[in-house]
Amino acid sequence: MAGSPRAHGEASRDPRHDPGKGAGFVKWFQLDSDMPDDPKIRAVARALGVEGIGGLVGVWCHVAKHGRRPGQGVDSRGAPLPIDDVIAASLLPVSKFETLIDVCTRTGHFRRDAWERYHGIWIPAMERRADRYAQRLVRSQQLEIDWQGER
Repeated sequence: MAGSPRAHGEASRDPRHDPGKGAGFVKWFQLDSDMPDDPKIRAVARALGVEGIGGLVGVWCHVAKHGRRPGQGVDSRGAPLPIDDVIAASLLPVSKFETLIDVCTRTGHFRRDAWERYHGIWIPAMERRADRYAQRLVRSQQLEIDWQGER
């Protein structure tokens, strides 16, 4: 998808961390230069201006960093990330965060069902892109296949 964050939550070895301490991966995503042209992003800009774009990037970063899987705003227990933390990550006042959620669920950038049922953030484009990236790494033998389902 043209303006979607790319490769969300991809794990990348970071030599600055001591793998023995469990901090050997840094989660990251690529932000495409054509992001402002994406209709879903333009809808955010129309509703909230550049502040909304900044808020959206804050949500992307929070979900990528703290989500159990790329694009899924759930913790290791399967519970939605605390909404107060997601609001804080957006740097938006609550009323503008609510507008951001409305726009993103209406356009399909966030899954509406995850928000309505659990107040959870689920970003399908982030999830798809990370899955494709992991498949490429496996095919190129840069990423070991985790037969235990722990990666």
